[in-house]
Amino acid sequence: MARSPLLSTSTRQGTARQLHGQAGFSLIEVLVTMVILMFGLLGIAGLLVHGVSNASSSEAMAKASQLAADMADRIRANPVVGVSATSEYLLNQGNSNPVYWTDAVPSSPTSIALVDKKAWMEALAAQLPQGAGQITVDNPLRKVVIRVRWSNCLGTLNDADRTACTDNAATAFKTVTFDLRL
Repeated sequence: MARSPLLSTSTRQGTARQLHGQAGFSLIEVLVTMVILMFGLLGIAGLLVHGVSNASSSEAMAKASQLAADMADRIRANPVVGVSATSEYLLNQGNSNPVYWTDAVPSSPTSIALVDKKAWMEALAAQLPQGAGQITVDNPLRKVVIRVRWSNCLGTLNDADRTACTDNAATAFKTVTFDLRL
């Protein structure tokens, strides 16, 4: 069968018109897809940042709990000194200001309690951001309260938290409390 020249010319023109009309529409589709993809990737990046921040916060909480339990074990091993009213384990007895919790680290400890206190305070400072501790004793109840505090200024913060961190306010810190009865 022979083709008619009229049919082939009109078919070519129709195909050319279809291709020419589709080219601009495809470009718009690609641009819309890129915008949608961009917003998706920005959302994923935000989730990653919050995930890292939460992981850091969880790690600090676990370390603080472990350090509080460590000191509780040290006091359990030396209970007579641990519950006395003048215990060498005490840190900041009567100091209600939560910003200044750490006494001076004993330079040359002479007793088991001072060695424990020195090792614990050094571990707090080394393992937690602005880590500090407080140990109080309620002698009639034979109750020892161990508090570990650290800076919560990690990762992304909102404006109020950022201000609290720069002002070193009490709200910029987290605290773990460990009650021990001997």
